[in-house]
Amino acid sequence: MALLLSRSAVLSLAIGLSALPSVHAGAADERAPRLLHQTTYAIVMGNAQAQELAARVGMEIDAAAPRIAGIVGTGDLRPVRAYVYRDRDAFRQAVGVPRESTLVGLALLPSGVIHIDGTGLLASIQKVVPHEVGHVMISRAVGPALPQLPLWLNEGIAEYVAGQRAAQVDPVALRAVGRGSALRLADLDPAFRRRDAALAYARSASLVNFLVAERGERVIADLLAALRASRDFDSALQQATGFTSPELESAWRSSVARRWRWPLFVRSGSWILTIMLVLFFVGLVRHLRERRRRQEMPEQDW
Repeated sequence: MALLLSRSAVLSLAIGLSALPSVHAGAADERAPRLLHQTTYAIVMGNAQAQELAARVGMEIDAAAPRIAGIVGTGDLRPVRAYVYRDRDAFRQAVGVPRESTLVGLALLPSGVIHIDGTGLLASIQKVVPHEVGHVMISRAVGPALPQLPLWLNEGIAEYVAGQRAAQVDPVALRAVGRGSALRLADLDPAFRRRDAALAYARSASLVNFLVAERGERVIADLLAALRASRDFDSALQQATGFTSPELESAWRSSVARRWRWPLFVRSGSWILTIMLVLFFVGLVRHLRERRRRQEMPEQDW
């Protein structure tokens, strides 16, 4: 099941889960987490067998942390603490998720500790690590206003900084609009905990891409700074973007429909059937006209 889900659907955030065990209690000494890798922006923990993985995750954090901090507008570049796992079951046990879960990354906020499934079975660390670092940097940017930050915006920014661009997420959202199954902005946050989480991730990332396209990338930092100052999302949204929530919803729908309807139509192959139908009807009309013309011709004696 997990392999059938979009990559967006398996990148996850956890807020207020500081009670979760960050290590698996009772593990044998050789499996106990220890400091494996430390750099300017990363402190990576794991068991002795995860040394190489820790170095890779540390490298990803080093590349992601300053870049993302600049996007979200925080100067807090304390090292990000991470736990890495070479075994899928060890990851699940450490973060407390069931076997059927597709979770591959977890950011515990506001503590700012991330857990990374490094097996690569469901998603690559090149995408998982920036996503989770994104959550940490977003938390640092908004500070005590974190509870007022909508989950859709938190996840949408994390997807954006992890590399989810409009060409990847807009078509998914537009198809949902066309089917009439697009989630309303007010319904996005609960959707992350339901079976339609994949659509919620795509929709959230599409919204963030839309805001960046309309207002520039600086809008992300401006919006988070306004939220930190006001602790009211609606006023922060209007101050930073000029949109109210209903206006954002309407403008986003119009934008994705305008930008992606024809590319999706061409990509779907439906245009071939449409052309065939058009040619058929053109031919039929010509045939009927020719038959009528012949019927209306006067009879001739030979």
